[in-house]
Amino acid sequence: MKTRFRGEDDDWIAYGLNITSPESFEAIRHCLDEAGPVVVEHRFYRASSAPERMVFNDLGAFSAYLEAHASAGDAIYVWNFAAVCRDDNTLVFGKCPDEHGLVPIRGAY
Repeated sequence: MKTRFRGEDDDWIAYGLNITSPESFEAIRHCLDEAGPVVVEHRFYRASSAPERMVFNDLGAFSAYLEAHASAGDAIYVWNFAAVCRDDNTLVFGKCPDEHGLVPIRGAY
């Protein structure tokens, strides 16, 4: 993990929550194996920018993302997609219309 900036006032410690710990990776691996994809929110440490959000189906792709895009101090939140993205809690739902504005009532999804 590269270090972009380190604010000493932020009390850096050796035993804090570490997204790359074996325990974190095992929890993510277990979710991917048993429940499916994970939703990830990447909050940038002292960067004054909006978080990035993505979905991963593979632990290797998640690890590669961290290696390429994360810096020391960034906060990474991970959720079980199946637990939070369900048909009974959607904000909105709709189907894409054709050129006449028509949508199918049925369909194979």
